[in-house]
This record gives sequence, C-alpha cells and structure tokens, in this order.
Amino acid sequence: MRYLLAITFLLGGTALASGETPVAFSAKPVVQKNATGMTIDFTLSARADVEVAIVNGQGRVVRHLAAGVIGGKNAAPAPFIAGLSQSVAWDRRDDYGEPVDGDCTARVRAGMGTKIDRIVGGDPYAFYSQEMGQGDHAAWRLTGLEAKSDGKVYLLANANNYGPAALRQYEADGSYCRTVYPPPAGLKQEQVAGWGSVPADDGTYRFQYNDLDSPAITTSFLSGNRGRIASLLPSPHPDELLLTRDFELLKVHTDGSLPEHPQLTGRLVNQPAMEPDVKNPRLGPWRLSGPLHTCNAPDGEHFYLSGVFAGATDNRGSRIGASPDGFWRDGQVYRVDYATRTAEVFFALDPKQVITDLKERTSSPIADAKYGEYAALQGVAVDGSGRVFVCDRQNQRLLVLDADGKQLREIPLAYPDMIAVSPNSQAIYVTTRTGHFHDKGELTLHKFADWSKDAKPVASMPLCEVRFYGQRTHLAVAESAGKVFVWVAYTSLPVRVFEDSGTDLKLVKDFYEAGPQRALDLQHMAVDPETGNALIADGFDRCFQLSDWENPRFERIMQDENTPVEGLSLAIDSRHRWLYTHGDREPICRFHLDRKYFSPAPPAGSQNGSALTDKLSSDWRIGLGHGDRGIAVARDGSFATLAALGTGPDYGGYLRYYPANSPQTPWEGLLLTAFGEKVKAAGVRFDLQGNLYAGKIDGPPTSPPVGYERDANYQQSTGRIYRFAPTGSFEKGNLFPTEPVAAAKVYDVDFGMIGPRFARTPRFTIDGFGRIYYPAGLLSQVAVIDNEGNPIHRFGAYGNRDSLGGLAGDLVPTVDIPLAMPSSVDATDDYIYVTDIVNIRLLRIAKTFAASESVRIP
Repeated sequence: MRYLLAITFLLGGTALASGETPVAFSAKPVVQKNATGMTIDFTLSARADVEVAIVNGQGRVVRHLAAGVIGGKNAAPAPFIAGLSQSVAWDRRDDYGEPVDGDCTARVRAGMGTKIDRIVGGDPYAFYSQEMGQGDHAAWRLTGLEAKSDGKVYLLANANNYGPAALRQYEADGSYCRTVYPPPAGLKQEQVAGWGSVPADDGTYRFQYNDLDSPAITTSFLSGNRGRIASLLPSPHPDELLLTRDFELLKVHTDGSLPEHPQLTGRLVNQPAMEPDVKNPRLGPWRLSGPLHTCNAPDGEHFYLSGVFAGATDNRGSRIGASPDGFWRDGQVYRVDYATRTAEVFFALDPKQVITDLKERTSSPIADAKYGEYAALQGVAVDGSGRVFVCDRQNQRLLVLDADGKQLREIPLAYPDMIAVSPNSQAIYVTTRTGHFHDKGELTLHKFADWSKDAKPVASMPLCEVRFYGQRTHLAVAESAGKVFVWVAYTSLPVRVFEDSGTDLKLVKDFYEAGPQRALDLQHMAVDPETGNALIADGFDRCFQLSDWENPRFERIMQDENTPVEGLSLAIDSRHRWLYTHGDREPICRFHLDRKYFSPAPPAGSQNGSALTDKLSSDWRIGLGHGDRGIAVARDGSFATLAALGTGPDYGGYLRYYPANSPQTPWEGLLLTAFGEKVKAAGVRFDLQGNLYAGKIDGPPTSPPVGYERDANYQQSTGRIYRFAPTGSFEKGNLFPTEPVAAAKVYDVDFGMIGPRFARTPRFTIDGFGRIYYPAGLLSQVAVIDNEGNPIHRFGAYGNRDSLGGLAGDLVPTVDIPLAMPSSVDATDDYIYVTDIVNIRLLRIAKTFAASESVRIP
C-alpha cells in the first residue's frame, strides 16, 4: 500500500516546537543480555529524535540499529515502540549480517542539531576553469569590469559553465572585498525586494528565481535563461553600478541593495530607437550587433558609446554583414545624454569606406565573423580633459579625438579591441584580439607610455589564446595610494592585474592562479562513508575528488595517468570499494576506489571493460551542458538508474533496477513502472535493508511557504520522495525479481529544485539508519526526516559566499548555516555534506546532539 505523508517542520529549524523541554535521558542506556543477544534499554525525558548504534573499538559504527522520533503522536520507525522508554535488540551482527567480535559499545544519541565544520570552494577569484567543459556549448562569460574613483573595482561574470552570475568587489590591487550579487544576507528585506526576495519565517529572506536551468537567483533581468547574464557598464555615480541586458538598464548599489525603483524606463538609448520600427524587430532588415563599449564623459552628464552597429540580416534573421547606412551604421562613435538617453553621432568614418559585406569583413582587419562579432570602431575611453580614444580596427589604428570629435592623432596598431587611459599620466593601455570559435587567435596587452608621442607600444604582453569565446575584452585602470593598477579581463583569462611602475607592468594578481578551485560545478556529489572523501561530477563529464579536508582541493579523478574518469552521476559501494558512474549517453561503468588510480572494475569474465549496461540517455542543451537524474548502488553491488535506454532524445526519468548476479554484460534492468515513465525524476538511493527510494515531481507541493503560493518555479520544481519495498531479498541475490505494485510510501516533502525543463537535478541521501536528508533548494534549506516521515531537523538560512557561518573570515553573519541553493546532500554518521550551486561550494556540517551516552558491551 502507498502512504502519502505530509511533513511539516516547525519553526526554529528542528522538530521541537517552541517551549518544549530540551531532551535528556530519564534513564540512561543499559545493556541487557538475553538468549539471542542483548537489548539496549533507555528512556528519554521528552519527545525527540534518537539513534541507537553499535560502535567497535576503532570508533566505527558497525551496526545502525534504530533511529527516529519517539514520544510523538505519529508512529516511530521500527523497531521503536510507542512512548519514551525503548528496548532495542542487537543480535551481535553488523549491517551486512556478519558476526561482530571484539570490544564494542552501544551508543545512544538524541536531539540532532548541526554546526558548520568546513566550507570548501566559493573561491572569489574563480570565474573559469580549464578543467571543466569548454567551448561555445558552455555559458562562461565575463561581462563587465569597472574601476571606481575610490579605487574599488567591480567584476561581473558567470561563476561557472552553466551560468550563475557573480558580481564582486575588489581592491585596486586585486584583493577580494565582497560579493555584491548574489546579494548578501543581513540587509533589510525591502532593500533586496527588487532582486525578488521573499520574507522567511526566521526574519531573514530568500529569493525567487527567473530561471531554474542556470540557476538565476533573481526575478530581475540580471540573470536570464541558458546562462545569459547582464553586462556591467561604467556608472558616473560612486556608490552605484549600472547593468544592461538587451539594452535595458538596472541600477544596483555597491552594497548589493537596490533602489526602490531599480529598473530605468526605456533603454540604453531611447532616441533614435535601437531596433527597426517593424512588427517583429527580430526579423527586421537589421538588428544591433557588435561588442558594446561605453565610457563616462568628465561632465558626468553624458557617455560615449561604440562597438554596436546595425547588422544587416536576411529574411530568416541571420546576419549577413553591416548595414551601409542609417543612424546605427558601423564606423561611428556616439555621445549620449544620460538624462534623456538621446544619442548623437560624435565621430564617424566615411560611410563609403566602411566594409559591410560579412565575408569581406571577415578577411579584413575588422575580422568580423558569424562566430565572433567585431566592429569597425570598437573600444572607447576618455581622459580627464575630455579627449576621446577609439579603437579603429578597420584602419588598424588608435584614434585620439578632442572633446568636439576632431582627430588629434592616430597611432598604428592592428586589431585593437579595448582601450583605457591612465588617470595621472599620458599612458594608455590597449588590448588586441583576434579569433573566435572557428578561428584560433590571441589576446595581447599593450602599453603606450605617452599617447601624444609614442608610435608603438613600450611594452606588449601576450595573455592567452582566443578560441572558444567571442566576447570582448575588458580594461580598467584603478588608482590606490599613489599606485596605478591595470586590470585586463577576458572569459578564459579570466583576470590579470598589473601594477604600472612607470617603466614596466608587473603582474600582481592572476585570478586563475590566485584561486585554486577548479571544480566550479558542484551539482552532483557522493561521499565515501569509509574515508569521508567527497566525489563530484559536473555537467560536462568531469569528475573531481576532495580527499584532504585539512588542506582541501578538488582534483580530477583519473583511471590512469592520462585517462580521466568521466561521469555526470556517481554512486559509491563502500562495502566492495567500487565507484559507479554514468556519463553522457554512456553505460553505467564501475571503477576501483582504493587504488592509486580509479582503475576499471569489470565483473569477472566481462568483455566490455568497466561498462555494466547498455547506453543510457542523459539530457543535453547548448549553454547548459548535460543533465543526469541519478544512479544508486545497493550493498550487494546491484544498482538503480533513472534514465531512458539508448542515447536520446528521451530525457525523462525511468526507474530501473539491475541485479548484480551475472558475469555477462550488459546487465538487464527491470523497469519499475509504478514509479511512472518519462517523469521529471531526480535522485535515487537504497537503504541497508534494500528499500529503493527515488524522487520526482508529482503535482504541486501540498503546503508551499508564504510567498511561494503562486511562484510557478517553486510549484513546478518541488518534488516528493518515493519508497519501494523489495519484492526479493539480498539472500536470494535479487532485490526486485518482480515489479512492486506500488510505492510503499510517498514522503510529501519539499525536495528540490528539480528542473521542470532541463534535467538540472538535486540529490538526497539515506543514512545507515534509514533517515532521509534532502535539499529544499529554492528555500536555501536542508531537511532531515526519519523513515516514517517524522521531521528531525531542518537547517539553512540564505547567505552568499561571504557568509561562513562563524568560521574564520566570516564577513556577513547569518542566523543559521548559510546556503543559497543546496543541490546534493550526503551524510555519514557524524557529518552532513551539502553542495551549493549558487555559491559554488561544498559544506561539511557536523552533527550535534543534545544528549549522548555510550555503554560498554560486556
């Protein structure tokens, strides 16, 4: 029979209601021997969760006897009985039915709580990783760089390869200050209302999302779908940042708060219109193309605009070049009034000389192409005297113009991309860039010591290869304590900071080297309960391991010296010491855990290497990567999957069980049709008794929290967890020789976020006692329930990467363990592990208990 359990957590983060007495032992645990073994007897003082375990002489739990909430109105999990007094039997066998010899103790712990122990990741310098999925199929972008007059520098980029945005503040020399977005905790709710904040029960706030595929933690346009994020433009105000996307504008305060009306009326330019006056502008005769460049005029009332031009299109909307005429034709720099956002032409090349045909532009010094947009006139900068500096790619030069647009000088330089000026000298800094996705190029930084005299750079510094990313470069010059720092940023660089001593440029901060975090997609995690090692699978088949919690570092998992282990989902067989993986549209594979390398571990006699099954499907979307719904392994080596057979295009969830009873591969799986077919599934697990659990979206949540009652994203992404009792047994070598008729139980929880479109999927876990730990991702929380569904503990309050839960370096305190969007949850006897895919970090959380007693077993 299927039971639907509606689970409600009480205020305060635990199962105890306000005013209840903290738990203690009314009668401490004692061990009573009997003919079949012994019992552990005890009495609690009040309703609470409790666990009973047998611990060997090495401090390792060898038998998980019982856990759950006792003394309440609802039934406790077996073998507990009603009431506060309990007698739990032990037959002197371990979790696998093997005899236990040697010294042991019976340990009883009650009143679970949590305390932050370690945070790994959240690297403030990490905006790119060479060890993760690359190319135009990833969403990496670095979209803005601004240096303020106070020496602070602001940087906006994707924090990983599928899109969460990060807007961070640094000192002029590159030292990290704080994260502006995602916004910090501790502000007033009305200060972050424009981001889409929702008041939480504990007096804090959390956020609604624009898009769950990326994920975009805002209802503003800063984050969009498929990893698209806004660009950061220079603002004339010292405490304000200006964002744009699709030429709309959003004001953000430098502390992460928003003004009452953050989005400005109209567009970056209101007059003339930035799109053709037709019914469907996307299919009009032109659309604005090219890299957007702006800089503020010294009067604070105007800005200069360059790089954008009317791209000529065919009748399908594909760009075929640049329009030869019109206000937005290529080869122009514009001066725009901030108040009215009316543009006028400030400088223009002769329209007859501007190359417009796309093929001719590609072969010209402009180097414009289908896969990498370049403009005839590109980067623009202005000095304190009002002189304007322009990158003229078509004519392979830098232009120096006076305040009226009259040419003062030209300096020869091929392929100029972006330009910046020194605040206190005649020096200028220029990047040159060639290449795009289908044509390898390079990025170089140049310095001219005196723009009025130099005919060539006094220093040129190659920076990186240009290949996969067609975005523009960014340059900024920051001054602090009399020192000048030059910032250069590009997606795959991502940032380098140089100090200009006057005679040379000295590298003072390389973000890629300063930030050691290489795993920036922490969606899917499995923790080895024997070692505490955390294994991570990202969305591009890259797998990482964290094996040293004192000196933590994510390192690639390798089969041998040259061959990485690939996978989107992971499962650990801690008994046989095997790792199971499922890669993109590949079979389930098995590897050894405890060797120098994760070498393949095929069944004896197998001819298919590490592969155990036929190929299984996984989701795939450009800009988002691959999505996998999960795999699980039972204690006998059998396993379960949540994928369709084959290589697509069916990306739905199908629950299959594979018994580990044949040396011949591929193994055959049994489809559990009672779970449904082609469903929005996420997460699958076995417990020690062989019960099989899987999560899926199954209608709207029963009790959405205040503020989420009509939130479509919450309604569509919150799932339940199903439990299926085995129809066979471990002893018979097959847990599911036949399909179960129905789920034994359905836990009506707020498990999520399960992607309603793309398979961006969370993970829950089942511990040795059968307790369930799951993320409530959109609520920035993690919950623990017992196997009957009784709430045990719930923790988490919204915080960005600056909130460390009281650990060293905590910049923004929070009322609970700081989380943004928890995704994967795993647990051992003493710790809970949580990945946060907005803050890009892994948290190890220590379990605490209000009462704990151990009794030596004679």
